[in-house]
Amino acid sequence: MTNMQKQSKSKSTGMGFKDFRLLNLVFSMNKDFTPKTKAAPIVDIEIAYEYADKNLVWVSLRVIQHGKAPYLFDVRSAGLFEFQEMPPKEVVDSFARINCAAIMFPYLRETIADLTRRAGFPPQHLQPVNFVNLYAKAKAEEAGKKKKPAKKKKVVKAKKVTKVKKVK
Repeated sequence: MTNMQKQSKSKSTGMGFKDFRLLNLVFSMNKDFTPKTKAAPIVDIEIAYEYADKNLVWVSLRVIQHGKAPYLFDVRSAGLFEFQEMPPKEVVDSFARINCAAIMFPYLRETIADLTRRAGFPPQHLQPVNFVNLYAKAKAEEAGKKKKPAKKKKVVKAKKVTKVKKVK
């Protein structure tokens, strides 16, 4: 490895996208839908992550459509990301919920477009998502919850999940 390659490698983010998988895919006709329905379907996006190994992080991206639509779906995927050196938890949190989700979203978007087309409908192309704004909203909600005095409850450790409702 040349000195130039060593320098460029050390200045890089040191992250690699290793794997993408569809974990769960549910598609069903909405029996309550009528063509006269004027309300738009609701699309929710959930992002979660967990440490897989010393330098590996699994990121879960889930898209759920419900509400007034001719069909409903719930598609969950996972992406594996490898870091040369694991950054601090705060950096991993923002990186997973912004950058990793943005890398995975086009794969999920294409899957949904193909799924709806194969079901006999026009392909549904999900609108682009601003993951920076979603992260900022989630952090604001988390900060708001921390300010409220909580009743004594049993603490349950859970993965970080970002839930966002997006109306089409």
